[in-house]
Amino acid sequence: MLRKYFALAPLFVLGAAHAAPFTPGNVVIYRVGDGSTALINTGNAVFLDEYTTGGTLVQSVPMPTTASGANSGFFASGTATSEGLMTLSADGRYIMATGYASTAATSLSGTTGAAVNRVVGRIDLNGNIDTSTKLTDFASGNNPRGIASTNGTDIWVAGGAGGVRYTTLGATTSTQLSTTVTNIRGVQISNGQLYVSDNSGTAVRLGAVGSGTPTTAGQTIVNLSGFPTAGSPYQFFFADLDAGVAGNDTLYVAEDTTGGGQIQKYSLVAGNWTAAGSISAAGVRGLTGYVTGTTVSLFATTGASTATGGGTLYSFSDGTGYNGTASGTATNAFSLAVNSNEAFRGIVYIPLAAIPEPGTLALLGLAPLAALLLRRRK
Repeated sequence: MLRKYFALAPLFVLGAAHAAPFTPGNVVIYRVGDGSTALINTGNAVFLDEYTTGGTLVQSVPMPTTASGANSGFFASGTATSEGLMTLSADGRYIMATGYASTAATSLSGTTGAAVNRVVGRIDLNGNIDTSTKLTDFASGNNPRGIASTNGTDIWVAGGAGGVRYTTLGATTSTQLSTTVTNIRGVQISNGQLYVSDNSGTAVRLGAVGSGTPTTAGQTIVNLSGFPTAGSPYQFFFADLDAGVAGNDTLYVAEDTTGGGQIQKYSLVAGNWTAAGSISAAGVRGLTGYVTGTTVSLFATTGASTATGGGTLYSFSDGTGYNGTASGTATNAFSLAVNSNEAFRGIVYIPLAAIPEPGTLALLGLAPLAALLLRRRK
């Protein structure tokens, strides 16, 4: 294989082994497949690949393949391109991902949640993995896809069936929030509001779920004002670029079909989300980014559905600002097209402000720095 993997040197803290911490300013990609076994719908191993924004591999963190205590294995369908849409928790402390607790003899997406639990992966920025949340009622008979969290404990998930749902870390069941749309793709919390994307029906393509971050049934999903009710959106990224417009005023959406695949830009003008150009990115589905002034740096992924896999990490810098028209072609930072039995799915960016929790620093013998961080947070 052309792709080189890096062995992770163990870090021992009170006898427990940890992966190397993720580096702020890098991106982390959900990869399915180990490079040797063909991608199959009955289940493949999952890895979290950390890259610099220039496309250099830093480390590959394997998700569990065997149960350990309260935790479970973590697998994905190797041929389901809609799975693996990760996000960073709203407090910036955890990478959140979904999968299956085990492989299956038949197609994973066709199994019930009771037979093969749908599992939540919570990964802190030190590489510690928690897969204790094994749900029996999430995406039963279909694909687990999107996930969001405010704090790593309160969790919202969605997939191809059962709609967007609320649960908590370590739970076995969840609450369906809305019956408005039940076939969901991406889930995200931005500026305190829960949003979802979908490709079903004609009423919603990217909508707000109730008000804020609801936890009870009976919510309504309302399409963003002005946003089209046709198309094929996956992950999305909000930005606040203009102080004169309250809250989020710019939106980027990974749309995998129009023009062969685009990152579409929208601006909030007089209360309506208005198209503001597009960036060519073939087959794009994963999307993340960060803001510097009025410039938005975007990173996106696409991954194949064939047994041999494939994938691309895209990058693009949009300096046109609020209500400026974006155009151009995303740069192919790194391609897996020549490598067999691996595929990219979702992506998250680790913000530069991300730091370990003070308790973790104390365990590492950095108590003075932990105390300083606590004082700063107060």
